[in-house]
Amino acid sequence: MISLYEFLIQNGFYIDHATADLLEKIVLSNTRKAIMLRGPAGVGKTQLTYLISRYLNAEYIYYQCTYGTDEDSLLYKYVPSEHTKSGIKITLGPVPRALMMSQKRKVVLVLDEFDKTRPSADALLLDVLQNYRLSLYLDDNETIITGNPDNLIIFLTSNDMREFSEPLLRRLAVITLKPLPTTAVFELLKKQFKENVALLLAQIYDDTLKAGLRKPATIQELVQLGEMLESGVNVQLQDLIRMFIVKYDDDWVKFIQYVSSREPYKFVNSNTDSIDVTQYYEPPQEVQIPQSQQSQPQGQTQQLLEKISKIVIKQPNNSVVNAVKEEVNGTVEVTFKAPISENDFTMYTNIISEFRPEPSDVPYIFGKFKVVKDGNEYKIVSEKPLTLLEYFKLLRNDADFEGYIEDKLVLVNPATINKILSEAHVIRYYSNKKVQVSFSYHNSVGCTITELIEIELLENKYSPTKQNTLDDAIVRMYVNVKKKAYAACESLIRRIIEKLHDVDISDPDPNMLLRFIKQGIEFRKHGLAPGIEVTLHSGNFEKIMDVLGKEFKLDVKNIDAIKSKGVAKIYYNEYYGTLEVRPL
Repeated sequence: MISLYEFLIQNGFYIDHATADLLEKIVLSNTRKAIMLRGPAGVGKTQLTYLISRYLNAEYIYYQCTYGTDEDSLLYKYVPSEHTKSGIKITLGPVPRALMMSQKRKVVLVLDEFDKTRPSADALLLDVLQNYRLSLYLDDNETIITGNPDNLIIFLTSNDMREFSEPLLRRLAVITLKPLPTTAVFELLKKQFKENVALLLAQIYDDTLKAGLRKPATIQELVQLGEMLESGVNVQLQDLIRMFIVKYDDDWVKFIQYVSSREPYKFVNSNTDSIDVTQYYEPPQEVQIPQSQQSQPQGQTQQLLEKISKIVIKQPNNSVVNAVKEEVNGTVEVTFKAPISENDFTMYTNIISEFRPEPSDVPYIFGKFKVVKDGNEYKIVSEKPLTLLEYFKLLRNDADFEGYIEDKLVLVNPATINKILSEAHVIRYYSNKKVQVSFSYHNSVGCTITELIEIELLENKYSPTKQNTLDDAIVRMYVNVKKKAYAACESLIRRIIEKLHDVDISDPDPNMLLRFIKQGIEFRKHGLAPGIEVTLHSGNFEKIMDVLGKEFKLDVKNIDAIKSKGVAKIYYNEYYGTLEVRPL
């Protein structure tokens, strides 16, 4: 068995040797295995716990604490139930579940950001850490749950938002993780990117350290930015930094103030592995600009954004990867890109099983997709945009991909746009006809998703305070999805789609209402919406019922009450395929 340090390094996680050895001794010991990982946001505390669980081949139980999390949240989980009078069933929360599972196998329990809990939550863990037991009340009966101390490893993580009780700290090994040194970040990034790109990313990381931001750039964020730089995306560097690295307005002000106050870094071109990268970050006494040489990497943003692709042609054979026929030199713009190799046909399988594209007489062209060679790698690409439904189907599968989506959507204006603006991480464009936002998501089990979403209204204008009505809109998106393991990815656009089933609208165009309902039914078929539930305010119900009645069987109750109140509730009965219209 390799050491924990070797395992972490192999999985792209940098940690000093002494800390890794200490962690390994604790988690493999016969004594209490309870650790608090302290340190600022972004140093990798959560990712470290996940990798340790993989190293131990242990069950990973993760719980994200939020402000005000109390003891009940750690002990109990409340789930809907049709078999109880209250409609709620009480089941085991993360702590008792970990104790119970440890009776049979090794378990890593993570209470992430435990410093956000109420101080009274400290006392809950005292008996757990001392005696590996809990007393619960389920169905009005006291239940004692005990765990196996040999199989249970407990991690608490903390960003030092509050002090912890002395009895709790006595039961924990407290390890503080510090931001990585810039030299280490540079060496890590050099393994994945060209040296000039790695150097730029390391500069940005060092700037986030020295600017005093809430958190320095993480390796994951730097990798995302590096992939964008090498992908050929035509976006200014400051916009990419704002999208991937510096997420808060006050941090952006600090970042700009720091970067604009220092002298330009001194670039030294070297191909040796022993390069000391710190010289690139200490402001030099005299700025030296490297002479232009053919062999020199040019550190300018525009050149970093350029990517030269070469698609190699090979004769068809039994392998799809080796069946590419055409050769193209230069940069090729596509609307979809996903890896494929002799050992990984995941995306090829996903596209064919989900979409059933029209096959051709060769295996490397299927519908709007084809397999090409890009540099030394093979990619599945498309020159036509993905639809929203195609995107959602691919998101359910375990594979990396980048894509451009363009689709038409009937949305509720302004409720849908208000929701997008409130939940986006960055708002990039804001007008009464078009908004553009970005959203980034990362979880502890290896799913990372970036969405750049643009919504353009085709007829009417957006105002955040006007009454809801239905409008046609064009949705344009850039997405980048990375999955290290099978894991659910949180998508902002999917979250918005799921909210379109229960809406309140005024005086819609009957034909647009019909399209909205049919759109909701289609989303429902693919598990993207619970159903159709529309609260409708209108003075023209007769025309609306006439249009809807040509497409659906209508079940209308008390039409006189609907007309007199000017409001009705429309449901879609999936079993009978009918629209039920009821007075409100």
